[in-house]
Amino acid sequence: MINLVITLYSAINGIDPSVAFQLARLESNMNPTALSRTNDGGLFQLNRQVYRFHNSSWIFHPTTNTALAMATLSNLKKSCSHKIKNGYVLCYNLGVSGAKKIKNPLSQTYYKKFNLIWRQ
Repeated sequence: MINLVITLYSAINGIDPSVAFQLARLESNMNPTALSRTNDGGLFQLNRQVYRFHNSSWIFHPTTNTALAMATLSNLKKSCSHKIKNGYVLCYNLGVSGAKKIKNPLSQTYYKKFNLIWRQ
C-alpha cells in the first residue's frame, strides 16, 4: 500500500516517483512509524512544528505524511535556488533559508546520501 500511495501522490504533485522513494528511504528507511531524535515523524520525517496536526498520530499515517511531503516537495521544486539535479531535496532537508546558505550543494552529506540511494 505504501508504494501505491507514494506513486500516486508523487504523480499528483509532479515529483519523479524515484525521487520520492529515495527520499522515503533516506528519511525513514520506508518506516511509516519512524521517529527521529528531533521529533520528526513518519515516512518523510515531517517536522511536527511545521505540520501542526490536531491529532499528533496523523503524522504517522502514510497517506497523510506522503501527501504533505509531496506537496512540500512540489513547492520547493519551484522555489529552491539550487538548480542542480534534484537540488530541491536539499531545501526539503535544510529548509529554503538553510539551503540558500550552502555554497557548494554537491558537497553536502545529505545530498550525497540521497544520490547514493539513487544508484542502488
